[in-house]
Amino acid sequence: MTSSSSGLVVSGLSKRYGATRALSDVSLEIRPGQVVALIGHNGAGKSTLLRALAGAEVPDEGTISIDGRTMHFQSPIDAADAGIACVYQELSLVNELTIAENLFLGAEQVRHLLLDRRAMNRRADELLEEFHIPAAATDLVARLPVSQRQLLEVVRAINRNTKYLLLDEPTTALEREQVDELLEVIRRLVRERQIGVLFINHKLSEVYAIADQIVGLANGEIVLSGDARTVTAEQVVEAIVGEDEGPDIARDRATRKVAPAGSEPKGEVALAVRGLRGNGLNGIDLTVHKGEILGIYGLNGSGRSRFLRTVYGIEPVVEGEMTLGGAPFRPRRPERAIEQGVAFVSEERKSDGFVPQMTSVENVLLPVLERFTRIGILNWRKLRSAARQALGRVPIVGDIEEPITSLSGGNQQKVLFARAMLQGPELLLLDEPTKGVDIGAKAEIHDIIRRFAEEGRSVIVVSSEEDEILEVSDRIVIFRHGACDGEAVAVGDLGVTDLRRRAWASAE
Repeated sequence: MTSSSSGLVVSGLSKRYGATRALSDVSLEIRPGQVVALIGHNGAGKSTLLRALAGAEVPDEGTISIDGRTMHFQSPIDAADAGIACVYQELSLVNELTIAENLFLGAEQVRHLLLDRRAMNRRADELLEEFHIPAAATDLVARLPVSQRQLLEVVRAINRNTKYLLLDEPTTALEREQVDELLEVIRRLVRERQIGVLFINHKLSEVYAIADQIVGLANGEIVLSGDARTVTAEQVVEAIVGEDEGPDIARDRATRKVAPAGSEPKGEVALAVRGLRGNGLNGIDLTVHKGEILGIYGLNGSGRSRFLRTVYGIEPVVEGEMTLGGAPFRPRRPERAIEQGVAFVSEERKSDGFVPQMTSVENVLLPVLERFTRIGILNWRKLRSAARQALGRVPIVGDIEEPITSLSGGNQQKVLFARAMLQGPELLLLDEPTKGVDIGAKAEIHDIIRRFAEEGRSVIVVSSEEDEILEVSDRIVIFRHGACDGEAVAVGDLGVTDLRRRAWASAE
């Protein structure tokens, strides 16, 4: 790669996590006044590269240089001091603070040893006017719609004299008109302030609307790099879809009984969803049968997790219908979903999966306390007995009477499965069920999922790992841009390449 003295240059970057090589000899360049689009399938290494550039990860090999000077980032503060700002897909604004307080958080203006709130509010109002955000500096961020919070993240980066802006799927939660507005803001920043931008996105229409260069990443390696004016959408998809699964995955799948291609499930319908819309969902159709494991696959921002949260009553339904066991189903909060036989295991177990200070036994009991209450008094003997029986169904290593945080990540996840089992649900919703667990725990969790389905109950699994979704599912549906057409593909001979092609089918 040809390097210049002006620009953000990555040379031979590599990063391992144990036996997994997340990045392998990655090199790219972002020049001032240029947008480089970085694309790739789930797990391609995009987030790892982003974190390395933002100072959140230290690479094992390779160098990062800015304007000819080699950098050694040990923290995000180091990257920020060098002029790099990162806007992650999950927004980092503090809802309880005002817009001005968020814009200056960590970089507050001081006058006579006191916070100069007047100066910060004045500057915040100037920025809000410049970027056409209809709000005041003293408004709480919680009152802003998602689109304006997303733009505010960009404004905060600009306010700190950013030279290079890293954007991780910035349009995921935005409507079409809002996407156009954000892209126009990025164009203006690039043109007027000569900011260099790394734009991570899988929507090719947006990529071609803004990018000067396109870089494709697959399995931690650069597989495509070229001028956006000459690289075709077909070349992009072909490069990042990659080759099919290796012999190990194929062998593992061969030992399972999977539904042949074209076959239909035989069980009764457990959950039917028709035309579901709300909070980024743009028309979901799907059917889950009793005794079936339905896999949901899609790119980041496709609406997979949002759908599960909607079925569980966390997110609102705007339009559409759902039936559970043939009866109308529209829970307005999780308690109603639990009462009607639905259990949910969240992707983020540490933030909304369990209570850290409680023991494993106590965490397992939380959703079913009312079942063991009489005239307002809990029957602790029966409660603890039920919890121990549930925990006995999953192989947990560690003391279940100690705080759950004393267990490993895999064992914490198995506690959450035990809690779901104790609820006795007919429908189990699993969002990234093996995220952050080791290989041994992953195999045990897969066994738990299969046993649950073999009991005649239904499971919906969301996973960004292609080999996992192929291994545990009977059929798979694809989510794209918040929509699902209801076409479920029997696993049969379906492979990783075909799965990725289906997910990218409408990205062009």
